[in-house]
Amino acid sequence: MVIGEIRHPAPQVGPGSSLATTGRWKNLADPMGQRWRKNRGDEMRQALATLIFIGMTTLGVKPTQAQADQNLRAWWAGAEIGEGQLSLASDQIHRNRTPTFALGFLGGHRLGHQARVGLEIDGWLLQASNLNDPTVGESVSNVLGVIDVFPARKIPLFIRGGGGLAMYQNNRPVESGGTGWSWTGGAGYEVRFSERLGLAPMVGYAYGSFDDVRNPITIETGRHYSVVEFKVAAIWHFGRKAGE
Repeated sequence: MVIGEIRHPAPQVGPGSSLATTGRWKNLADPMGQRWRKNRGDEMRQALATLIFIGMTTLGVKPTQAQADQNLRAWWAGAEIGEGQLSLASDQIHRNRTPTFALGFLGGHRLGHQARVGLEIDGWLLQASNLNDPTVGESVSNVLGVIDVFPARKIPLFIRGGGGLAMYQNNRPVESGGTGWSWTGGAGYEVRFSERLGLAPMVGYAYGSFDDVRNPITIETGRHYSVVEFKVAAIWHFGRKAGE
C-alpha cells in the first residue's frame, strides 16, 4: 500500500489547447525523458567537438600563405552540420530549449577580398518523419540570403548576417505548420587546408516567426522559434580568382 501518493490528472485536449500543451505536461511528468534528452545533447556536442578536432589534426594546416589567400576564388559552396538548442513558443505555450540535429547547405559569390554573399538552406530536426506513419515529423527550416564579412583581410575570422523565409512543419494530428520570416547572426573562423578547401567552426543564433493558428481545436498566436547553434562547415572555393 502506498501512503501519501498524490496523482495529478493529465490535461485534456480541447478548444484552445494543443498537443504541445500535453507534450509539455508529459515532459514534466517524465524525468527519465528529460535525462535522455540531456544525454543526447551531450553526445551531440562531444561528437561535434571530436569532428572538429579530427579535421584539424588529420588534414593539417597549410602555410600562412594559404590563410592570406583565402579570398582568391570567386565562388564558394559548402555544407554545415552540428547541434542547435531550439525553442518553440507562442503567446499560449512555451517550450524549453531542446537539443536538435542541425544541417545546412549554402553557397554564393565573393565580393572583393573582405566579403561574400550567398544563399543558405538550413534546418533543425525535432522529430523524424516516417513514410509509414504520416502523423509523425516535426522540423524548422530556413531559406536565407546571407553575407559574410571578413574584418581583417589576412585573418580568416568572419561575421555572418542574413534574413529570409522560415518554415515550420508538424505532422501530428490537430497540430499546424506555418511560414514566416527569420533572421540569423553569427561568427566563424575558416581554417584553410588548401587554396580551395576550408573548415569553419561556427556559432550562431537565429530567430523566426510563424503565422497564427485559429481553429475550433487550437488557438495559438505569436508563434516563433529561436535557436543557438554550434556547427562546423566544410567550404569549397572554386572558379576564377577574385579580381581577374
